[in-house]
Amino acid sequence: MFIRDDYIHPQSFEIEYFINELHLLDLPLNSVVKTLFLWFDNNISYSRLNAPYYPLQRSDLDVLKMKSGTCGDYSNLIISVLTRLGYQTKYAYVHVDCYGDPQDHICAAVLNGEHWQLVDATLPYRKWHGLDCPHKEYELLSYDEMKNKLKQDEQFWASKAIEWKKESFAGLLYAPWIHEEIVSCTDHSLETVFFLLILNSVNEYNIYVYYLVYSEADASSVMMCRVTADKMYFRFPVRCAENLWDEEQWGEEYTKESIPRSYFSDRLSNMFERLNSIVPRIKKITNP
Repeated sequence: MFIRDDYIHPQSFEIEYFINELHLLDLPLNSVVKTLFLWFDNNISYSRLNAPYYPLQRSDLDVLKMKSGTCGDYSNLIISVLTRLGYQTKYAYVHVDCYGDPQDHICAAVLNGEHWQLVDATLPYRKWHGLDCPHKEYELLSYDEMKNKLKQDEQFWASKAIEWKKESFAGLLYAPWIHEEIVSCTDHSLETVFFLLILNSVNEYNIYVYYLVYSEADASSVMMCRVTADKMYFRFPVRCAENLWDEEQWGEEYTKESIPRSYFSDRLSNMFERLNSIVPRIKKITNP
């Protein structure tokens, strides 16, 4: 099973070259972060579709090479760059985000003067909150503490995949948040379609797909779809949600053919389009 020895390489040639390429030397911290976030906007996609199996946890160098990743992968690169620039860094393991939603999320933290500030490169956070992201509940972990946690998680899911006699599933079990597509992005809003793959067994899975709408102050889910091997089931909110992932907000399930006309919209059309383009790719990697 392929598990990284290290997740950050601040003294590597690759990180040095990256820092010089972005002209980060001698910039103040806020300018370093803004430049890094702009680079993420233009170069990195939130996805593990291009290499879903190994490595389980992507390192800083993996992100530079693959041009994709998820929150922990992003954080490894941010930590590596800031460490090379001489800043004291930690990881923030986030339990409740700045919108008040429960999350299993990772971002970077940097000591700025006497205060630790969160640096979150994942959308939507990097769009509006940047340096000093105001997540509500989190714990700060040193690199060694995070490294130990990541390795324990990797070993657990690697063992689960071996138990299933499907070693290639380890990466899918480890990181089920497999892809996010940006639908629209303006100064005031961000709309995405988020794909979550849950493997119940070797031969059974569900793909949960959420249409998410963000502003600087709010986050909501306006529809979702549960995809099985042969069906798609759509649900729409029928009551106010307590948080982004509140299952009580959803009404009954509809097949695509039975969705009431009152739910038809441009957003539903956007949802269909992303389902048609991404779901076949996810299904393909569940049956290699």
